[in-house]
Amino acid sequence: MKTTQLRTLVAIAEHGTLMAAADALCLSQPAVTKSIKELEARLGVQLLLRSGSGIRLTPYGEALLRRARTVVTEIARAEQELEEMKSSAGRTLEIGVSLLAASIVVPEAIHAFRKQFPDVQLDVHEYQTTRLIDGLRDGSFDMCIGFTGEGDPSNEFRVTPLGKVSQSLAVKSGDPLAGATQLAGLREAHWLYNYTRKSVPAFWAALTARAGDTGATLAPPSRITVCTARRLYAELASEAGVVSVWPDFQLNEEIECGTLERVALDFALPPLALSLIYRKDGVLGDAAEYFIDCLKNNALPA
Repeated sequence: MKTTQLRTLVAIAEHGTLMAAADALCLSQPAVTKSIKELEARLGVQLLLRSGSGIRLTPYGEALLRRARTVVTEIARAEQELEEMKSSAGRTLEIGVSLLAASIVVPEAIHAFRKQFPDVQLDVHEYQTTRLIDGLRDGSFDMCIGFTGEGDPSNEFRVTPLGKVSQSLAVKSGDPLAGATQLAGLREAHWLYNYTRKSVPAFWAALTARAGDTGATLAPPSRITVCTARRLYAELASEAGVVSVWPDFQLNEEIECGTLERVALDFALPPLALSLIYRKDGVLGDAAEYFIDCLKNNALPA
């Protein structure tokens, strides 16, 4: 059935007469009558009962009306959204950024974007990647930028790589654990992790794979604290006997301050993958497309 026919049915139900419905739809009364007759013929049921007192819906008409109202409302919303996307005026671009990714790639992309679209309202929200994924699902964000772990983005999203960031293990400056070259010498320590509890097994599996034979049989540490608060993480990491996981661009700042020291492992940790994530079924306007281009232009080395 055609959308125009469903709109006609809804208009008749709301206005009570064919003439009033025709006026609301900017159509002639014969056009409204024809639309309903075609719809009734297609469905093989009578939708309206006509009498001297006006029009009322049959049980078939009432049943169809409930669905028709939903369809008409959703189409109206879609049309409004597309109209807003055609023009940047008054448009707000909602972007989610992970806690670790906020200080890289994104600032440069925002600077470039503002030069091209100064009138677009840009809202940037910082959360954990798992919260960003939820925000994409419920429509809170147009797109998200974050470090993704195993199984984070599902098939409903487009994931565009924005590069990789190396990471290292660190301990308090002067801690004897800094001299450890293999995981076996660190496993009994208290570990500090900066992502999610759910991702710990995948991280440990990747870590032991990098360690080769020396780490293949090691079970995960029994003491792991997960912390995503940046300042608190740095404070906890500076305690004696704590092994913490860091992106190198953040760890270098701590090393320069003299609070932490990089662990001298004889292998490199698996890198973090920075990604742009957005819905496959989403319709992006010119502003959103340009922001994506800005992110790609400022992407990290692969």
